[in-house]
Amino acid sequence: MKKLTTLLHFAVLTMLVCTFSVQSQERIAIIQSPNVILMDAETGVILDPSFIDLDLQDPGTPKAILQVGNEIWITHQIGDKIDRYDLDGVFLSSIQGGLDNIRGLGLVNSSEVWVTNAGTNNGAPGDAIVRFDFDGNNLGFFPVSPESDSPFDVIDNGNGEAYISYSSSNNIERRDYDGNFLGNIVEPGVVNFIQQIEIEEPGVILAAVFSGSPQNGVYRFSETDGSIIDFWSEGNLRGVAKLGNGEILWSSGAGIFRLDPDTGVSTSISGNSSQFFGRLNLDGCTAPPAPTGDTEQAFNEGATLADIVVDPTDVTWFATETDALAGTNPLPLNTVLIDGETYYAVNIVAGCLSDPFAVSVTVTLGVGNFDDSSFEYYPNPTNGIINFAYHKNISEITLSNLLGQTLLEQKIDSNQFMIDLSGLPNATYIVKVVSEEGSKSIRVIKK
Repeated sequence: MKKLTTLLHFAVLTMLVCTFSVQSQERIAIIQSPNVILMDAETGVILDPSFIDLDLQDPGTPKAILQVGNEIWITHQIGDKIDRYDLDGVFLSSIQGGLDNIRGLGLVNSSEVWVTNAGTNNGAPGDAIVRFDFDGNNLGFFPVSPESDSPFDVIDNGNGEAYISYSSSNNIERRDYDGNFLGNIVEPGVVNFIQQIEIEEPGVILAAVFSGSPQNGVYRFSETDGSIIDFWSEGNLRGVAKLGNGEILWSSGAGIFRLDPDTGVSTSISGNSSQFFGRLNLDGCTAPPAPTGDTEQAFNEGATLADIVVDPTDVTWFATETDALAGTNPLPLNTVLIDGETYYAVNIVAGCLSDPFAVSVTVTLGVGNFDDSSFEYYPNPTNGIINFAYHKNISEITLSNLLGQTLLEQKIDSNQFMIDLSGLPNATYIVKVVSEEGSKSIRVIKK
């Protein structure tokens, strides 16, 4: 069977070319004690050097900042609390108890806030993820895997999984939304002491690596296999964030810096000790009207997002409601429609996003006189191998992802064959089989 490595690399690169940044009224915030600083999300220029005065609430090493609905949450690593502010920076309340040595926090599944915890004081659970609802109610926790310890940051990939970085076991792992361990992206020992992480764009994880051995700095990891895509040697990193102009912000005890990935040169922005970055929408966009149309639409095989009928026609499409609400990971219009899937249209005007409009599609998958009753494939879902059988010879197969990007094309000339997905990330794929009687496309799940 053909190896998939070259095709997978091509697919990742294609995804990077096809994506773009949906601009909203966004600000990048960073904790530079005793203040929260606001920066321009496109250029990194400081817009407000003292948006929030943290000294007023007796800070204890403020670490990470996150927008939770219409609030701003800030963790305090030594203070063992989370302070809550409104979008004007006015203090509201604190979440205390059951927390110790907390660092990063992330919005997960559009419904919970996960907080990384590493101590046992105050009734805290030790190395664990503590979960909260948007009202600040403690929903419990799950301990990290025995192979991992000292969780540091958490992010949602927008596709059913959360990623967690670790400062002692030095890995980045995958969890489902129930907290179940799914495996590592970056294995222990590749780098040392990972702090803040961010999905820079589909397929690429941006990471701030604090310590040497092998080397500290700004890292780009492949989201598929954890390999190092790019690396820039910088000192004792804490925070990292991508700017709209393509440059990368990073922070350390020496201040805030802006890295030009093309030249590898970093420029100082502010010289005071700094922590994590966060993204805030503070400008109160007036949301444009949501798209309208039929919520269920039918198509023939090969139809794309451009074929879905909605008003207005120049909408932006997303694969998940989470992405649609955040304006992240937009889909190209040539994305091939998948039978039974739901896609989300967003009307974007002057950088402001409408509510998403969901369209569920039915796709007629069989073409010609393909005999469904004589076609078998198993197991599905699969950990790797999928077996196929048909009463006529299959002449060829094509494997593609949900963006319509071809990952594998292979001549078969047999009525029984198998393909191996073990080298692919866990996801849903489309397999098209072609015989003398016609063709058929099916969805297969790698888990």
